[in-house]
Order: sequence, then structure tokens, then C-alpha cells
Amino acid sequence: MSDLLGTKPPEALAVEPTDEENKVAIRAPIAALGRHAWMKAQTFGDFAVMCCGQPNLKLTSDPRSFSLAQRMGRMGPLAVADLFVGSDISIERGRRCDSYRVFVPLKGDVVSVRRDSTVTARPTTAAVLTPEDHTESHWATGTRMIAVRFDRCAVDDALSDAIGHQVRGPIDFAPLVPITSAATQSWVNMLMLLARQLFGPDNLLNQPLVGLPFVESLVRGFLLTANHPHREALAGAGEFVAPRTIRTAIEIMEQEAHLPLTLTSIAARSHASVRSLQQGFRHHLHTSPMAYLREVRLRRAHQMLLESNPSTVTVASVAYRWGFTNLGRFASAHATRYGEAPSATLHTASRPCAR
Repeated sequence: MSDLLGTKPPEALAVEPTDEENKVAIRAPIAALGRHAWMKAQTFGDFAVMCCGQPNLKLTSDPRSFSLAQRMGRMGPLAVADLFVGSDISIERGRRCDSYRVFVPLKGDVVSVRRDSTVTARPTTAAVLTPEDHTESHWATGTRMIAVRFDRCAVDDALSDAIGHQVRGPIDFAPLVPITSAATQSWVNMLMLLARQLFGPDNLLNQPLVGLPFVESLVRGFLLTANHPHREALAGAGEFVAPRTIRTAIEIMEQEAHLPLTLTSIAARSHASVRSLQQGFRHHLHTSPMAYLREVRLRRAHQMLLESNPSTVTVASVAYRWGFTNLGRFASAHATRYGEAPSATLHTASRPCAR
């Protein structure tokens, strides 16, 4: 799966950084270094701070041989790191890390000891760690992996919204997720797309309007693909919401379509669970909340095209302004809805008496 990231593993950097790379201040804020920059942790302490923001990890292997390089990105409640291991590393993690973690090996094995059970994640499986687990991890030389950190509240709240009641305590995820079904492979592909976008400069998923809904989908996809005691409840039917709740959601979308709205935030502000809001929209409007939001944004984009000067505004800039990342799909949706290509609408604005 390593080719999905579109980059060559940084073997040379993990073992012997260049002079330019040595100039990077490891303790500087990640944002200042650039999302796409590879960073070599000079010591295990540097890695612990970069990884968790606080030194709550303990190295149990030889610190003199420690060698690891990583690049990191963050969007909302999710942080993702591409790690290359340059030496055999053993780590103990305490119970202070308030997040869910997923390790997807691209090369090599990730061995974890959790609750006195040893599990091994390989390129066909992913390892899952929960917030209150005391774990030991063993990474072999040459291992490359994608490590994902979900803020605990984001995962717990997403599950609570989906099943209609508050989840108490951390979710007891199974320690391994086989990457064999179509659903889990699809989730990993989404993760790789996010990683590739976050690690590259000037990509659309770096923009909150696009990135936050995508991250929300990753959180919900994780809940649907990983094993945990609430899986059956996720598949259960919820109640329909009252039209008043739907009107509240519609008002939010109409007034704030230019903002990075997510299904979770709309449901919370409408005082409904995500599942019940989805079913209410389907029952009363024969659509979904996010499909309705796309229609609002398409309408606003069309109006902006009509009101813009084609000498200073492009179709792409209008599409991106309203959250449409695929120009082909935007053009198709616009043509279906308004009977002409977006470019034709834009140039209509330059003709006398066009409106």
C-alpha cells in the first residue's frame, strides 16, 4: 500500500539526514515546519513530544540506536503521521493519552501488547489502541506505517449521535481490524487520500470547508468498519424527527453554506441525533442533509457565476469557494440543474441585459 501515498519511503532520512534536514528545529511547532516536511527525531523524547504533545511514552529499547523519521498533518480532530522506523524500537504507553489510535502498516509488522494479549498488525491488518489502554509496542527496523490519532471526544460524540444516546466510557474497540473486506479497504483508501493531501502543499483537503467533512466521514467510517460492542446499534433504525427540527437544519444550511458545516454540527445545533436527522430528511424531503447542503451550495455558486466578472473570476474559484472539489462533477451538476455549463453562466454576466 505504500505507493498509495505517492512518495518514496525516506530510508536515507531515517538513518542519515542531510545538512539541510539537520537544520530543522525538532521542537518547533509542526505547522511552522510545513505539513509535507520529513522530520528526523534526534531523540526519543523529541518523538514523544511530536507524537503526543507531552512526554507520556517510555522507550524500553536501546536509546542509543533510536532512529525514526516522520511527517505529520492535522485536520480538526484527526492527526495523521507517516512513520519510517530506522531501528528496532520498543515503547510503553501510559494511560494519559486521551485519543484513539490506529496503526496501518505499509511495510513490516507492528506488534502491540494490550491487556496481556499480543497482537501483530501487518499490511493486511490495522492495530487499534483505546484511550485507557496501557500498551507496549514493538516496531522492527524498516517498518513504515500510517499512524492516525482521533480525539476521543470526536469518536465518542460521533457514536453517540449515531445511536441516539450518550456513550459512557471509551469505546472498547477490538485490537485488530482486518483490511480484507470492501468496506475496510475503502476506509484505508480514504485515509491514504487524506494523508497524501495533508502531506502535500496547497491541496484542497487542507481547506477546512473540504477537509472537515472528509475527516468526519473518516471518523464515521472507522466506527462502521472496526469491531466494537455498538456495531449492532449502528445498524438499528432511529426515530423520525419533527419537521421543526428539519426547518432548523435547513436554516443553518441556508445561512451558513459558505462555512465548513458537518453533519455532526448541523444535527447538534438542530437538537437531533445524526441518524434521526438523516431519516427525517429522507422521510420528509426525500433527500439527505448533506445532499440538501450541496444543492444550496450549487444554487449559491450559480448566483455567484451570474454576478461575477469573467475577466477576474474563474469557474474553478467559484466552485472551490462553495466546496466543490471535482470540477467535472460540479459542471455536470450545474448543467443538469440549470441547463448550461458553468462557463456559459459566467460569461452571461458580461453580456448586456443578461439579467
